[in-house]
Amino acid sequence: MSQILASSSALDVGMSDRAVADINGKDEGSRRIETLLIDLDDTLYQVRQAPELVRENIQAYMKTALKIPPQDIEKICLEYYTNYGTTMAGLVANGYQIDFDHWHAAVHGTLPYEQMLQEDRPLRQLLQSIDLPKYVFTNADKKHAETCLRLLDISDLFKGVICFESLMEEGRKQGIVTDNKPIICKPNKVAFKMALEAAGAKAATTAFFDDSARNVAAGHAAGLFSVLVGKTGTDCKADLEMLSLHNLREAMPGLWQQPPDSQHPEVVYAHPPLTGPTAAAMAQGVPDIPGDILEEYRRRAIKVAAGE
Repeated sequence: MSQILASSSALDVGMSDRAVADINGKDEGSRRIETLLIDLDDTLYQVRQAPELVRENIQAYMKTALKIPPQDIEKICLEYYTNYGTTMAGLVANGYQIDFDHWHAAVHGTLPYEQMLQEDRPLRQLLQSIDLPKYVFTNADKKHAETCLRLLDISDLFKGVICFESLMEEGRKQGIVTDNKPIICKPNKVAFKMALEAAGAKAATTAFFDDSARNVAAGHAAGLFSVLVGKTGTDCKADLEMLSLHNLREAMPGLWQQPPDSQHPEVVYAHPPLTGPTAAAMAQGVPDIPGDILEEYRRRAIKVAAGE
């Protein structure tokens, strides 16, 4: 993954007084943002059936290709997703031999992209209006990312895609990855370090957007301004929460020269813990399990991501 120099242009986050005061219960002041790292699935786009389709594909692959007993699959998915960041990362760490291209072709390559995704003109206009370098930062494979960006018609708005292949290649160059393990992915702090290096960015001046509470917690721990997208009411050290990336102008008006007059009602800041399964978890083969069990796994995962 070659070093990519980011633009020198920068703007302040410039959130409302209420927003700044409510983040983590203290006044942190505005932060200068120079680079945006944006997750792909369930962040740049939100399709209700997508996580379920991916979950089914993962579990089918585990059954047919890896010969894992069906009665063990859901438990393994939850354990590995929680402890390793993705189900595949856990499988590799526990000795399963996986052809990565074969896995990605089965898990993502069979998705009905043309039916799920279409041009998102409002999102394109929103991203295009932000005069800052933007990078996709995803655990998914490059082909999946490129297909999604093409169908959304936003490929040309990003300076680069930081993905499974680029993280693993950089891991090999640095001597971290040997014999295709370990898998480097969010929420591992090494993945964030590599992403910042690829973007030529500094944590203190980078905004990170993701739908996974534990990825956001890891980003926050790494010093990035971390925004949880797609849900509110979590307890993951997010600097900001919003239901959709389309709310970005209202949530962070300082990214534009002219902030809006009012704050969007779907942008919130301090809430009780999450109590149910997430799209990110479902997309790693994690079933619709009771909320209290998932919450306990989530707390553990956040501690691991934060290096506690």
